[in-house]
Amino acid sequence: MKKYSIIIILASLAIVNAAYLSYKSYIYHFVDSDKLTTICDFSRWSSCTDVLRNPLSLVFGIPFPWIALLIYPVLLGLAWYGYKRASFHPARIIAILSGLGVCFNGFIIYREIRFIHAYCILCLLCTVIIISIFILSLQLIQENRNKINSTL
Repeated sequence: MKKYSIIIILASLAIVNAAYLSYKSYIYHFVDSDKLTTICDFSRWSSCTDVLRNPLSLVFGIPFPWIALLIYPVLLGLAWYGYKRASFHPARIIAILSGLGVCFNGFIIYREIRFIHAYCILCLLCTVIIISIFILSLQLIQENRNKINSTL
């Protein structure tokens, strides 16, 4: 069940990351597009601001950090439930959601590489986090299978 606590920590970090990017995206889209700057603007190729300003940072008209801000609390809640109940059942849902998250983040990173030509360090951090959560959830599922097989 230690893996659930790691997922809880990772999901919490991802929520903070997604909240920051969501706030910056909100400022750009609804307050003042000229005032958008982020803490990770290091160069022309490493600029969260350039990524957030690009129309390709929208998915079905929604800024991608907003989607992350919806998903990570769900992952956090599922991991918390699994940890408190000492249950392997939430691991399957976490695996499905984080697997979809890996695909989604891959799509965003692909857009950054292929079309935007700027990279968001915080997006890359988010990708590392979602891949880690996915791997941990698969390990939890495997632990459950091993536990079931050992009792047979």
